[in-house]
Amino acid sequence: DAKAPRPRWGSTSEFILAAVGSAVGLGNLLRFPHMVYKHGGLAFLVPYALAVIFLGVPVLAMELALGQVAQAGCVDALAAMHGRAWGIGCAATLAAFLLASYYCAVLAWAWCFLVATWSKVLPWSDGRANSFFVNDVLMRSDDLSDGVGPMLWWLVLGLTLTWVACFLCVMRGAESAGKAVWITMPLPYLMLFVLLFKGMSLAGSGTGVQFYLGQLDLHALGKGEAWIDAIAQIFFGLSICCGAMPAYASNCDRTERCGRNAWIVAASNSGTSLFAGFVVFTFLGYLAHAEGVGVGDVAEGGWGLAFVVYPSAMSLFGVPGGQFFATCFWVMILCLGIDSAFALIESVICACCDRFEYCATHRTFTAFGCCFLCWCLGLTMCTTGGYYVVDIMDTYVSRYTLVIAGLCECLFVGWHYGAERLREETRRVSGHDFMGAGAYFPVAIKYVVPTVLTVMLCYQIGMEAAGTYGGYPRWAIGIFGWLICVVTPLSLALLGCLKPLVLERKFCDGGDDSTAVFEDVGEEIEMGPSALNLPD
Repeated sequence: DAKAPRPRWGSTSEFILAAVGSAVGLGNLLRFPHMVYKHGGLAFLVPYALAVIFLGVPVLAMELALGQVAQAGCVDALAAMHGRAWGIGCAATLAAFLLASYYCAVLAWAWCFLVATWSKVLPWSDGRANSFFVNDVLMRSDDLSDGVGPMLWWLVLGLTLTWVACFLCVMRGAESAGKAVWITMPLPYLMLFVLLFKGMSLAGSGTGVQFYLGQLDLHALGKGEAWIDAIAQIFFGLSICCGAMPAYASNCDRTERCGRNAWIVAASNSGTSLFAGFVVFTFLGYLAHAEGVGVGDVAEGGWGLAFVVYPSAMSLFGVPGGQFFATCFWVMILCLGIDSAFALIESVICACCDRFEYCATHRTFTAFGCCFLCWCLGLTMCTTGGYYVVDIMDTYVSRYTLVIAGLCECLFVGWHYGAERLREETRRVSGHDFMGAGAYFPVAIKYVVPTVLTVMLCYQIGMEAAGTYGGYPRWAIGIFGWLICVVTPLSLALLGCLKPLVLERKFCDGGDDSTAVFEDVGEEIEMGPSALNLPD
């Protein structure tokens, strides 16, 4: 039986929308603005810009090239480069699976707030947004000493709604996702503009913006934490090292300008982060003014910003203004989250369809199975102790899983396969220049990224040695942190080294008319005629 044809994006614009949607997520709105405020305002943009240019763009371009040239997700693309590299792709795909699992659990909280927003009086209008979030939505237990606790039906319902939406977006691959992004991408930006115009009209908004980008503390650049946070923001914010970008790029035509696309996606992601910061701090300024305190007293990042600070600010608008703007906010949160979530699960689906013909010919069933498995893992986070599980997985995936996958990818591509070779092959296959002819791309992939990620990994391990993260029980850190997020990806990478995967095509063959078989997958693959004689 012939293998099912690969789904294709309708146009370059559709792919760009999808890739930007994958990159732009809750971190742009909830994490980046607080990082700017925390690390010296404008001063933080220095390490952030350097991280974008020398880490984010090169790795993003590399991953787009992997998927586009090989016409496969990261598992098969890396295996086509060398039979023992498929485990690295599996480690990255595992990161996507874990990210999607807890990402959708967080969106279940957002569903609860959205529904509560439509009541005649906002449940947190008495100034008890934190109590509503912790006690009513999460029913959060004091700790994990008695396990994760019972499941909460309203969170399970919210989780189910999120995964139904994700399944509908990915059931036909790029064909269905390409239609979805025309809704899930523009809508959050519309909501952001609505919220910005409202925020700028509020008393105290100017003070909030002053706290955001009106300060310049150069002393912050001397602190390692500012640089670590900038690097983490880029790796987490661009959806790199998790297989999402190679999966999306594999549905592009091989003549796409993937180097240019990498710059567009990175610039759009950073621009959105900066813009979202203005929206966030206009509301923080207003809340501080209303409560008679300083902006620093209400400035908060992470989940607290979304589920405590914003609801508190909007409850001051009265009726029906509070309901209207709160609805805009939660719709924006859900669209941003679902956009990123279905990009992550697409990475897993793509890996299955590339590897198994049955999965490719029964793609809808494969998509359902992957979404169902993520839903099952998400159930552990719909419990009274689920908040703590989300916190542990969020920390360990960003600290270790993504860093391990990115480090292995860059070491393999940069040193074994050759960053220069990848650049030349991409240029020949696409017919376009890829990342210039200078030393920028190969030096970044071979030296800069591995060095930075190694330092970052050592820094995180040093922090871990100082004490158990969050004071959680050792069993919780051991299962949801070290076992799932560290030991498993390392084991997959090691398994790939020990058990090579033999493919009937080479990297540049793209899976079209390939008949070549790797006779010795333990040796470096020799480029065949298809890699050298393609027209420009």
